[in-house]
Amino acid sequence: MAKVEGIKELNVALTKLSVAARESTKGSGRVSVIVGFTANYALWVHENVEMKWQGLPRRKPAKGVYWGPAGQAKFLEQPARMLAPELSKMVVTALRKGSTMAQALLIAGLRLQRESQKLVPIDTGNLKNSAFTRQEK
Repeated sequence: MAKVEGIKELNVALTKLSVAARESTKGSGRVSVIVGFTANYALWVHENVEMKWQGLPRRKPAKGVYWGPAGQAKFLEQPARMLAPELSKMVVTALRKGSTMAQALLIAGLRLQRESQKLVPIDTGNLKNSAFTRQEK
């Protein structure tokens, strides 16, 4: 029969993390962080998977191309899915270093925001600059 070693140590470590997480959320019962974009057209651009005119030059006097330079639909969803394991590790690492759950989630949220801003289509920069990360109240 196979023997699993280190289970007791793992259980102790997870219990400590659980206690730390509960302590960091006292009063509210839960902590969550929101990452998003405030531009009024952000949802439309995010969900526009057709990306009509992608790569075509804009009409003058505008410069650049539509959906440029590296823009894509699902600019927030796609990095959230791809970075999920890394974001989880960031939260655990921050908790181990003594951060509260809110602080740990903000660190991960800012990483997601930074990666999503790289994928936002840029025309005037308004959409990219409307990105935010904040603790939900």
